Amino acid sequence: MLSPLTMAVYRPAGRLGLYVRAFTVIAATQSAGVSVLDFGRGDVLVPVCFGDPVLIEDWGDAEARPAAVVGPRRHAVWVRSEGTVDQVNISFFPGAAGVFVGLAMPELVDKMAAPEDVWPRDFLDAVAELEPLPTQQRISGLASLLLGRLEPRRDPGPQVREAVRLIRASRGRVTVRGLAGQVNLSVSQLERSFTRHVGLGPKLLARQTRLSALAAEAMTCASPCWAWLAAKYGYADQAHLARDFRELTGLPPSGLAAERWPARHGCRAGLGVTWCHADLTSRTGSHEVFQPIKL
Repeated sequence: MLSPLTMAVYRPAGRLGLYVRAFTVIAATQSAGVSVLDFGRGDVLVPVCFGDPVLIEDWGDAEARPAAVVGPRRHAVWVRSEGTVDQVNISFFPGAAGVFVGLAMPELVDKMAAPEDVWPRDFLDAVAELEPLPTQQRISGLASLLLGRLEPRRDPGPQVREAVRLIRASRGRVTVRGLAGQVNLSVSQLERSFTRHVGLGPKLLARQTRLSALAAEAMTCASPCWAWLAAKYGYADQAHLARDFRELTGLPPSGLAAERWPARHGCRAGLGVTWCHADLTSRTGSHEVFQPIKL
């Protein structure tokens, strides 16, 4: 059985690649109920939906309108679509979205800003005009629009960007003290900078990054060995992993495995597909693409 959902990840190069993690194109070959488990990781998301509405279940089925700005999440959330899926998700690296949207990240944590409260009318009109275009032209159009909104004065600075990079490169296996030392900041300076620019503290971001990387690897295994994964990713023991998993996702590790869809995905009961938005990988049963674009 193949998933009706297809997903392709386009990673921008050049200047935009410093701020945008990926453009993720999600589409369904047929109308189907689709549920996605988004691990968060401090990313700010801008879903550009050309199909039916996308709902964030854990936020009271709040509708993610086209070009809304979804803030950093402290906890994984389920995102659902029950109709035609046709969207491009813009994912900003932690701390990077403020360069484009000019919003205070602490005020956006676990919240969503309406598109008209963030973008000017001409930006939203230009986004809407991308609907009939093929995928590559949609992405190129979005990239151009974003570059036109880039405000260097709001850059979080090299120390925050390097700290985020180190968390990502280590898959979350860092301490806050060690991280602060590597970027020549005190612990309190690092934490204040993260609160201001990322919205989440460095410890929480590292926990999310480690767990999402572990979950991505677990999703590739028919029968994950949780004790082995716990050791590989630096957890004290399997019980420590289970506590982190439940705190950050609401699921025990075994729950994620038990609800798997046969093609390497978790499966929410009654829904066709789930996707684990995990570090470095994004998969569906029928499509997997990592294609850089030059801008």
